[in-house]
Amino acid sequence: MKKSNKKKVYKAYDQIIEWFDANRSKELVMEKYYLDFIQEHIPIEGSILDVGCGTGEPMAKFFIKNGYKITGVDASTKMIDLCKQRFPMANWILADMRQLKLQEQFDLVIAWHSFFHLPLEDHESTLKLLASHVKQNGLLIFTSGPEHGETRGENGGYNLYHASLSSEEYEKILIKNNLKVIIHKVKDPNCGEATIWVAQKNIVRI
Repeated sequence: MKKSNKKKVYKAYDQIIEWFDANRSKELVMEKYYLDFIQEHIPIEGSILDVGCGTGEPMAKFFIKNGYKITGVDASTKMIDLCKQRFPMANWILADMRQLKLQEQFDLVIAWHSFFHLPLEDHESTLKLLASHVKQNGLLIFTSGPEHGETRGENGGYNLYHASLSSEEYEKILIKNNLKVIIHKVKDPNCGEATIWVAQKNIVRI
């Protein structure tokens, strides 16, 4: 079993892309609650930044089919190349989310099953970067671990690194960056035991 480099997990995804693409469910049954929530809370034809977009399926594909303007970011060269082949009209960027500095803000920034591959020491600064790309009243959605710690999980013959801060630490970081937590589900049984955060930026009501 090969171990991924904890600072460059995306390099392992270059090696397991065929396995990942074949084994990633394309159905989006478990994610339906959150996708419905997104559609209710961001404008039709709104802009979405998909951070750690992977192969573009199924998440980015869902947003594209529903009329949203997608910008996908991934540090895996092979993942981005596949996205460009599948959805050439969307905007795909090869970049490490830890250095993401786009001159644009989005109605939704989503890091689904990607953010938790970062080393612990990068979580606060990266969340700050992601928050800076969210429009006023826009949403930030990401998945984390259920508690503070580091672990590894087997995927396609690689032991992939995962890390998470505690719920209290994440909430403090989000508040510091003008984001209010509106959904936080730890090990959601209806979403494959994923721990999910949905936060809204600078909520203003007139």
